Amino acid sequence: MVRDARERNGRRLRCVLAALTACCAWPVHAQVSGSVGVVSDYRYRGYSLSDGNPAVQASIAHDWSRGAYAGVFATSTDYAGDTGAQLIPYAGYARRDKQGRSWDFGVRYSHFTTDSEASYFEAHVGVAFRRAAFRVHYAPDYFGQVSNWYLEADGSLPIGERMRWLWHAGVARSGESTERTYSYSPPTYPPPNYAARYAAYVPVETSDDRTRLDLRTGVALTTRLCDVQLTWQHVDGDDRTAYAAPYDSRDRAGWVLGCVHRW
Repeated sequence: MVRDARERNGRRLRCVLAALTACCAWPVHAQVSGSVGVVSDYRYRGYSLSDGNPAVQASIAHDWSRGAYAGVFATSTDYAGDTGAQLIPYAGYARRDKQGRSWDFGVRYSHFTTDSEASYFEAHVGVAFRRAAFRVHYAPDYFGQVSNWYLEADGSLPIGERMRWLWHAGVARSGESTERTYSYSPPTYPPPNYAARYAAYVPVETSDDRTRLDLRTGVALTTRLCDVQLTWQHVDGDDRTAYAAPYDSRDRAGWVLGCVHRW
């Protein structure tokens, strides 16, 4: 069963990469952009996927004048006690209306090199204004466990010539899980490390509230070397809820410092 799941996920990843390759071969005027950098902690929708350790990240993207776009984002991870990488190939279409709003829709495939069963597809629709953007995401098999809706809002405001104030708010709503709850009961809680937290299942009282909120705010400074960002990130939800991964009841908030060079 594990081998079959890995083969299916491998085929999915190859299909997505093949589609991106075909897009990049499309003979239309295009703009290529990319980035490379390091962050003190890789937080994904509020939770750390680097176990609180620094992560190296890179991306490359293609934008076409007709509105299509495609790219790949990669980051190092420390997920479920295993060090590896997360690869996110994506593609979509964006169009600006007469009022200056930019509408877009797209799909992406989040692939973990250390755990292919946690890989999943996700689709989104969104709209961007001058200072803020809103998106709704849906994954039918989020982290290989449950369906998941995610609504996010992002924005920034200039503070002088080189500095910006950043903000983000996200709300996730998971479907009912058929898996047993990841948890521990005293006196084994807290477990010694991340791997131990997911190595065993202990039945616990669960809550019907499957909603969680993540917030991020901070500043970004543009320098000749890179864009420096310092943000405070917080996540809130019911500890008794059978969340899909990467839920961790101890991982609630933290500072993140990053330096990303873009071109």
